[in-house]
Amino acid sequence: MSDKTILIIDDCDFERSILVKGLKLKGGYSLIEAKSGEECLELISQTKISIILMDIIMPGILGSEVLKKIRIKFNPIELPVIMITSKSETSDIIDCLQNGANDYITKPINLDIAMSRISIHLKITELSNEMAKLKEIASLNAVITTYNHEINNALSIAISCFNGKIIESEVKVEKLLNTLWRIADIVKKIKIASEKKEIEYEDYTESSKMLKIHES
Repeated sequence: MSDKTILIIDDCDFERSILVKGLKLKGGYSLIEAKSGEECLELISQTKISIILMDIIMPGILGSEVLKKIRIKFNPIELPVIMITSKSETSDIIDCLQNGANDYITKPINLDIAMSRISIHLKITELSNEMAKLKEIASLNAVITTYNHEINNALSIAISCFNGKIIESEVKVEKLLNTLWRIADIVKKIKIASEKKEIEYEDYTESSKMLKIHES
């Protein structure tokens, strides 16, 4: 059994049960049902949902309005939403796509098409998450490389300035100050990386990168 959970929202008990039973027969996912937009919003605040299949036309909050509320908290990659609609609701489909729906399927629902759309959007989310993890690993490796290369070199220079009477030289004092300021700049870059802000990289070796430290 997959750890992916599909939330199906439709106010029509018959149509919802047909879709749920059909997807269960196809297998591979956990299924949760909701009868209204209000129930949907409550569920996604309490349960980890992988993808949503939601009817556009429902009493109470329309599916298109529920979609807008979902997109306040989750982007299309974090929580894909596939709208369920009749072929006559063209303007509603366009409105939903413009407001963050990932896709749509029409009634009567073809289960093979539904499963294909579900699989595609879950795979997109999965690949996006993998890319994010790789980016984090690359950032961490760059921090380590930067520390080993830049900070160690700068500290070695600073320490050497304290040897004997070298510190009495104005040139050496200036060199020491510049080195310490460079260390401070490097630490700042590492802090930015730890906060996952936009950072720049530069090649260190063929197989590794380090944070780009701009000369002051």
